Amino acid sequence: LKEEIRFKIIEPFKHPDIYQYFGKKIGGGILMYGPPGCGKSLIAEATSNEAGAAFFNVKASDLKSKYVGETEKNIAELFKKAREKQPSIIFFDEFEALGSDRTGSSSHDKSAVAQLLSEMDGVGSKNQQILLLAATNEPWSIDPALLREGRFGRTLFIPPPDLDARRDILKLHLGRRPLG
Repeated sequence: LKEEIRFKIIEPFKHPDIYQYFGKKIGGGILMYGPPGCGKSLIAEATSNEAGAAFFNVKASDLKSKYVGETEKNIAELFKKAREKQPSIIFFDEFEALGSDRTGSSSHDKSAVAQLLSEMDGVGSKNQQILLLAATNEPWSIDPALLREGRFGRTLFIPPPDLDARRDILKLHLGRRPLG
């Protein structure tokens, strides 16, 4: 997981000239999936910090609106802000609520996914340094068009921490607390 994120996100930000030299496009994204509480959001934040990029942590509730056209406007505004703060990483938490499969969806949800697809298609062009991360507990609910290469072309499973990792997490969080 760390190697994939380093190769796809951190290194393109740190060495864009190398990626450009080899004809590799900078852009696209990674969809992380796994059970709740296994650190998907924390991984996204750490990735942004290591890459030295502006971090946009977005929940579907931040973008979705009950008013027609407002969700699409919010999505466009998010990508506009990310372009202004390049290099930047947009992290969509609980992505299934925003990028759900359009089959059987309302026209309101379909147009929101269409706006998201349109904005994502522009990310890899015009020398933009915007990368995308998303987290979900339900990867099967994501619209297939969002999972294409150049969008969220890479899907990674984030397992719960093993016993040693849990022990390290507890030590980290309890380090300065009296436990006696």
